Amino acid sequence: MLNNDHQFFSTDEVGDKLVLVLLNKGPVLARYLREDKGDFEIELSNKTRAKLPVDRILLSLVLDLQSTKTIKALNKQLRTLANEMNLHEIWKTIEDFELQYSAEQIAYLYFGHQPSMSELASLVVHLETNCMYFDRKDSVYFAAQPFEIEGKLAEITTREKKKESSYSLVKSLEEGSLPHPLTPEHKMLLNHLRGFAVHGKEYNGYKAAIEVLRLMETGPRDSQRKAWEVLIATGVISEQDPVELERANIPLVFSTKSVAQAKSIKHKNTLKDDRRDLTSVFTIVVDNKDTRDRDDAISIEIQGTDIVHLGVHITDVGAILDKDSAIDLEAKLRETTIYLPELTINMLPDELSEGVLSLNQEKISPALSIMAKFVSNKLEKWDIFISYIKPNEVMTYEQFDNILLNPEATHFEELTVFNNITKSLRSLRGDHGAILLNRPELDIRVEPNNSVSVGLKQADTSGKLAIAEAMVLANSLFAEFCVQTGLPTIYRAQETNQAESYETRSPNSSDVLGQYELMRKIPPAYMTTLRNKHSGLGLDQYVQATSPIRRFCDLVIQRQISYSLKHQEHLYSLDELEEIVQCSSAKLKHISSVTSERKRYWFLKWLECRMDDGLDEYEAVVLASNWQGLGTLEMAELPFRFKAKLSEFDAPGDIVNVRLGKIDSWNKTPKFSVI
Repeated sequence: MLNNDHQFFSTDEVGDKLVLVLLNKGPVLARYLREDKGDFEIELSNKTRAKLPVDRILLSLVLDLQSTKTIKALNKQLRTLANEMNLHEIWKTIEDFELQYSAEQIAYLYFGHQPSMSELASLVVHLETNCMYFDRKDSVYFAAQPFEIEGKLAEITTREKKKESSYSLVKSLEEGSLPHPLTPEHKMLLNHLRGFAVHGKEYNGYKAAIEVLRLMETGPRDSQRKAWEVLIATGVISEQDPVELERANIPLVFSTKSVAQAKSIKHKNTLKDDRRDLTSVFTIVVDNKDTRDRDDAISIEIQGTDIVHLGVHITDVGAILDKDSAIDLEAKLRETTIYLPELTINMLPDELSEGVLSLNQEKISPALSIMAKFVSNKLEKWDIFISYIKPNEVMTYEQFDNILLNPEATHFEELTVFNNITKSLRSLRGDHGAILLNRPELDIRVEPNNSVSVGLKQADTSGKLAIAEAMVLANSLFAEFCVQTGLPTIYRAQETNQAESYETRSPNSSDVLGQYELMRKIPPAYMTTLRNKHSGLGLDQYVQATSPIRRFCDLVIQRQISYSLKHQEHLYSLDELEEIVQCSSAKLKHISSVTSERKRYWFLKWLECRMDDGLDEYEAVVLASNWQGLGTLEMAELPFRFKAKLSEFDAPGDIVNVRLGKIDSWNKTPKFSVI
């Protein structure tokens, strides 16, 4: 009987007081404990207690039970009886679908006699789970209309087809293959599996994927990994797929609107008469040999024996790309050019980044320029303005270094003077507390056939240091310009412990432990609209505006400065800049994580290939260890860190031999053991 008076039992009833309650998983028999302020307290068969509102009670009954095990057995019995019931014959006798029925009335019609409590309970279970012929409204039941039955039958048919598809798919997947032919249901389930493998429970259809995996007897903790492994085994996805990009919602292609706009801009006349003409000034572009998006150049003019005019020229993206245009908005979403071992994802379309915006040899381009006058290698004065430039030459860092070694080479004098100026600037920053690290980076290259090569990307060549120092100078002067003019901008700041000894804060590149300990002490740099020191660079203020093709914030800052020079007013308000800072900081952190994951993946693939060739032993430097003996180590020859179990005798700074056992591609972790 359904209870409407909230009084479930009379005081003279003898036996165990039970209630049939409606939980999320369906109706369940439970022991009744007591009423409490309109709710009722129950005890389930696993002895778990719960408080439920009164409208969740379906039936009250009194039986003589011995234990909760008996309740569990009775629940099983009720479900078995309920599954065997079919009310179709009773439903066919219904003439008035407006009539209402109690559970007792339906039970009497079904059993042909006054039902026992167990029979009534099993019928209620059936009505609440498996019945298509009666629907409950409040505390009574109504016979379903014929058209409703047709709809329910169609749903059952669809559900059964899906179940059949699931079973046939699971059977094939367990055999490491795909069903043939692939039905639309199979494709849908595979899409759900892929979505779950990539995004986990953030994927909307993850429940459908989990249902398939349950048929494969996959535990809940391993379900996402199982989906990944199954799809790889069947060729639905590749282990090399950069799924990190998909997880981070990073697009690989530009929108149709942006591409169309980029093609139209390609032929746009960007040369304006209000710019200073520097096309006759000796100007060079120095970059990596495989760089196609060249956004900075330098010029050197020598006067007499000790006066040098050093120019730093940045391609004026803002002169070509309007604020809030389709491309600009997409660049804001992308945030930065992403360099992965297997591919590069540009912030701007190739037509712009490698075409009209790139500073190419003998091509006249609009630029944002800084001209700095040096006397005896000391900065005397500087000026910022918009200009035209025409690079005389594009050279690589290697070519730059070779010219410095050959007094007979063309441009030897200019580059030597430039190199000496940048050395002085770098030394001066060191005197002001700059952390002058020169940590080598991994150079990971992936060929189209997925073969991997690993080397070191050395950052300490004369050419790289000189150009890098010129960009630091430009960015520091851009920042000073903003301070002097009161121009809102986005600063790059970093705080350090000023109590640290500067002599010990810049270990050489071979001091692996020293670099590790130093970097742990230094807080990360951050973006802010408030002027603050960049202690790591030894500067009172600093912005980043020298890579507007590759970084959106650089584009914003450069556009703000150029607009101010032209119109003597702001293009971006302080509120706009603060919003950009918030969005950019989060995106850049996410992108950095994606980049690190992809580099780590390909490095581990390289290690795996070497292991297949019998090369599995390496030297490593112990960096730290915890109280359990789990240590952080770095390879002695390559800047790659990992975890391994140490002995009680291994201490930070020790060099140990390690052997690679296996690689977990899912977690991107190697299993090293100390020999």
